[in-house]
Amino acid sequence: MEQKKLMDDLKSGIFQPAYLLHGEERYLISHYAKAIEDAVFPSKDTYKDVFDGSVPAHEIIMTAETLPFFADHRLVYVRDSKLFATGRKDDAEAIATYLSKIPQKTIIVFVEPEVDRRSKLFKQMAKDGCVIDCAPPTPQTLATWVAKLARKKNKAITPAVAQHFIRIVGTDMLNLSNEMDKLAAYAQNEITIQDIDTICTPTLESRIFELVKSVCTGHIEDALRRYRDMLILKESPIMILTMIIRQFRIILLSKCAKENGMTIIQTATEFGLRDFMVNEALSQGRRFTTDALINALDDCLDVDVKIKTGLVSPELGVEMLIIKYGNL
Repeated sequence: MEQKKLMDDLKSGIFQPAYLLHGEERYLISHYAKAIEDAVFPSKDTYKDVFDGSVPAHEIIMTAETLPFFADHRLVYVRDSKLFATGRKDDAEAIATYLSKIPQKTIIVFVEPEVDRRSKLFKQMAKDGCVIDCAPPTPQTLATWVAKLARKKNKAITPAVAQHFIRIVGTDMLNLSNEMDKLAAYAQNEITIQDIDTICTPTLESRIFELVKSVCTGHIEDALRRYRDMLILKESPIMILTMIIRQFRIILLSKCAKENGMTIIQTATEFGLRDFMVNEALSQGRRFTTDALINALDDCLDVDVKIKTGLVSPELGVEMLIIKYGNL
């Protein structure tokens, strides 16, 4: 079921006997779980049971069979049960058989980070219940959502500024929502890039992105300042090196893809990246040839080995790498 249809059905009081909310985006899972609960219990007098972890199927079924008292429905939450993954075949089959027998006054909501779409239970849920994929939204959808968040706070934000906000804060929707609360309290009528840079907490990924950008544009002093700031914040030099390797790899992949005639969207889809990440990687890669980027990755791995074998300290190893490629 599409997410919009789910919300329309809930507003109309149309309920499914069971729901499966799965995916990586915690914010969406929480959003839809709350929407279901609010629709089932509009008076806020909830009658629900919550199961966490690998609960036996017979306990879930026994609870679902118990009629609610002083309420129209019983809501049963089953979270992280791993019933939709491999390893719980008997329990999963018992639940699959039970889906079509759930009492009319009972609604079961499964919340699962990972599912096997080939499993019998998943296919049965798609037939007898409602499956909602809470995967991270596309960059365009996320930017539109950010703009809606701003409007709810009586603030304006342009698409370009929204993209900058996502790049600095990351793509986690819960974190974006929290950072928007801070922005709304700080900014004037329209949110600006300066507002974001002043008040928002950048992710480690965005800090590394800016560090590598400074290296790639030859601004070595800025790159070293950013690196030392991260050390002051107790970021691990080894983690920083890992992220630098990842960014150089993205630049190399993006550059090779462009040389082979691939568009930004095709490259993003092929390598599981965001459009703006590919666009910025291409910009950062202008100063380097393909061979230079391959050499940079080799040097990164060489520094990694020297750090792990004790030949150089982590702090110094990463700093030397930044100096070398900032001076090219």
